[in-house]
Amino acid sequence: MEKKVQVFEYMEYREFLRDMFNERKRMHSIYSYRLFSLKAGFKSPNFLKLVIDGDRNLTKESIFRVAKAFSLNKKESEYFENLVFFNQSRTLEEKNIYLSRVVKYRSKTDSRILDESEYEYYSKWYNPVVRELVTAVDFKGDYRRLGASVIPAISEQDAVRSVELLERLKFIERQSDGRYRMNELSLTTGLQVRSVAVANYHKEMMRIASESIERIPKSERDISSVTIKLSDENYRTAIEKIQLMRKEILELSEIDDKPGIIAQFNLQIFPVTARFSTGALKK
Repeated sequence: MEKKVQVFEYMEYREFLRDMFNERKRMHSIYSYRLFSLKAGFKSPNFLKLVIDGDRNLTKESIFRVAKAFSLNKKESEYFENLVFFNQSRTLEEKNIYLSRVVKYRSKTDSRILDESEYEYYSKWYNPVVRELVTAVDFKGDYRRLGASVIPAISEQDAVRSVELLERLKFIERQSDGRYRMNELSLTTGLQVRSVAVANYHKEMMRIASESIERIPKSERDISSVTIKLSDENYRTAIEKIQLMRKEILELSEIDDKPGIIAQFNLQIFPVTARFSTGALKK
């Protein structure tokens, strides 16, 4: 017996609609996109197919019609509405608003997709820092000192919560001697949540980098920028070189077992003008 489709188990509303339609089709062989449109009150007989294929978005009114046609109850309909707006949001601010609402509903279900995810790991900028730090030193359970060792410092309570999260996600593991060792990351969130989580993390780390100009002596940091003109081809080449350099620095970190510090390595390259052709701005 196949498992019944549950909206709370989805982070992509188009996937939910596809599976919901297929479930109805299995239950009733005569079920079709046309019948769905008649029941939902849509003039287009293939409205649902267009939405599932990504050729059309849902509005607040059409969300209500779809939810009613699929007999979603009040909570399911509310979750579905927030999921649609989360998936369709264009700004990070909007995505965060709707994702927070989606998470509240999912926390009440049996789903564990968000229990072991990038969303939790990247929810605080210092979680990756703490992960590196506790596996590099024996902090002997002194969370106050651990928090104070982070720059900028975090509270003892935040240090405790961070270590507990890392253990729960199995990103770190306590050994018999009491020290922690690092495990490979095993993140399970879907692409939509991953993009929001990582975007929030990068945004916060760029803020920390900005503050480091005043917090960290110039001799201990390197922050520079250059504005340049690049062809499309050389722009892609520049990105590839940055990616290669990041890989090489990661390799340095992996083979380095000497005492030192935990460092944040940021690199950015992005357009600051519209695309232009020789001698003319793009209209």
